[in-house]
Amino acid sequence: MTSSEDPEQRIADLEKQLADARRIADLEAQLAEARARQKTGPSTNQMSDVFEVLPNLRPGMGGVPAAPVDTRLADAPRRVPLRFVLAELLPFRWWYLFTFFMVAIPPIIVWIMNPQLLAPAAVAALVLVYGVQFRTARRRLALLRWGRVAEVVGVDVSSRATYYGGTTYSNVWLPQAHGWTVTRQLWSGPSTTTVVRYVLDGYRGELRVKGRSYDDGVILADTRHPERALCVSSFPYDLDRNESGDWTGRLRVRLVVGMVVWVLVVAGWLGGAVWISTGAAARMMAEQSAVRLDPGGTVRLSDSGPQTVYCNDGHLVVSGGATPVTVHGHCASLEVAGIDAVVTVDSVDVITLGGIDNHVTYHSGTPKIVSSGIDNTAIRG
Repeated sequence: MTSSEDPEQRIADLEKQLADARRIADLEAQLAEARARQKTGPSTNQMSDVFEVLPNLRPGMGGVPAAPVDTRLADAPRRVPLRFVLAELLPFRWWYLFTFFMVAIPPIIVWIMNPQLLAPAAVAALVLVYGVQFRTARRRLALLRWGRVAEVVGVDVSSRATYYGGTTYSNVWLPQAHGWTVTRQLWSGPSTTTVVRYVLDGYRGELRVKGRSYDDGVILADTRHPERALCVSSFPYDLDRNESGDWTGRLRVRLVVGMVVWVLVVAGWLGGAVWISTGAAARMMAEQSAVRLDPGGTVRLSDSGPQTVYCNDGHLVVSGGATPVTVHGHCASLEVAGIDAVVTVDSVDVITLGGIDNHVTYHSGTPKIVSSGIDNTAIRG
């Protein structure tokens, strides 16, 4: 016996009808709840939630913020104070120091084996740092010269970090602008990205302000390229104007200290790199590890590795694998034994050779040479 309709298809149709019926029931319940709210108004819990949110709302949030207190600026192009330019040329940023650290420390074995490469690497790191710095500094200086106060027409929070993702600050100096005034206080909390919509000469643009949430800070936009804009909190120095609208801002004490520290860091970074690359560091370390004989004293060298000796009319014995050995000054006597020793001496009265394949080079004088062993030489050079 066969059925005119497939049972599996029939079951599928019934399940679909049941799901549609459930959705209709949910919609009817939501409609009834909405009608009840319309008649009775919001519940006590709903009003409580509203009052909890109100204190956290900023003026203009979701609407049109209050206009800046003072939009007065001199006609562009205006003069940029020298101290502002110096602040851009001498930036102290922690991640700049981290860049130097990553260049110097992780590949330290490379610098030990090839110290001459350190100076070019140090210069390249500094060029990289200033390349990034000039990219942002150029925009700030251009806004100081050509910028004008833009009208803020909307503010929306784009994103806010949470416990599970994003950046969270703990006791970090973060700026926040209120009009022209920028406060920099230790702050802890989630990083917030705020989208600020502005208008300048008919151009509508958007600016993302990261860090603390945007309040009502002044937005400067470039009159030549209005899409380039910054909040005054993005400037490391405080912006202020005189009666003519020219910049008269000041540098904070912390900023000045950072500039001085940056000068010292760069000087130490480049000076240290050149000092190591030219071999001056190796020579100084050799001087510090040099062996100094007392007049008439006797010293025996038996350690492997290069050695530097100041003889001072003493008696020097080189044995074992102490090679090469450089002897400064005059020796009363020099005895070389062992195998493959290479000794260079300024002057000496008596040279005694033993062992195998040892070589002595003296710079001056006519020393007495006593040679034994195999393939040992003492020559003037």
